Amino acid sequence: MKQKISLLAIAICVLSYAKTYSQNIELPADSLVANIEHYDGQHIETEGLVVHICGVDGKKLKLSTDGGEIIKVVPFDSLGSFDKSLYGKRIKIQGVVKEYRVVKSKIDSLKREKSLLCHIDNTPCIDSVWVDNMTKSGKADAYSEQSAAKLDKKMEKTGNDYISIITIFAEKIEILEVETE
Repeated sequence: MKQKISLLAIAICVLSYAKTYSQNIELPADSLVANIEHYDGQHIETEGLVVHICGVDGKKLKLSTDGGEIIKVVPFDSLGSFDKSLYGKRIKIQGVVKEYRVVKSKIDSLKREKSLLCHIDNTPCIDSVWVDNMTKSGKADAYSEQSAAKLDKKMEKTGNDYISIITIFAEKIEILEVETE
C-alpha cells in the first residue's frame, strides 16, 4: 500500500513538473526586461537579435531587444555552447529566465580594481588575450573607466543601487526567417 502511494505521489510530481515545464510564457523581450520581477524563475519564450557571442568559449550570447536592451543568454546545459552562425540572426528563444544583480558595492570594487568588464554581464572579462592586449596598448584604464561610468549612469537612470542582469537559460533556440521585400 505504501509503495502505491509513493508511486502515485511521484507520478503526480512528474506530471505537475511536465505541465509547468511545457508552458512557456510568450512575451516581447522589452516587456521581459521592464517586468523582470514578474517573470524571474519562469519558463518564457521571447525574440531578439543576436549581437554578440563570447569569443572565448561561446557560452554567452548577447541578445538585443527591439528597444535596445540587452539580455544575457547561456545554454541550459552547462557543457553546451552557441554556434557562431547565430551572430546577426533574429532568434526565438525558450528557457528559464533569472535576474541577477550587480550591486553598487561590487561595481565600486570593480572600479577600484580597474577590471575590464564583459559587456554582456558586467563581470570581469575571461578573454585573457583581449585583456592582455588592452593592458599592453595602454587602453585598459580608459576602457575600465568608460565601463564604470556606463554602469553608474545606468544606476542613476533606473534609480537603483544595482544593475540588473537578465539571463535566459536557453532550452531551445530557433532562427526566425527574415522577410524580404
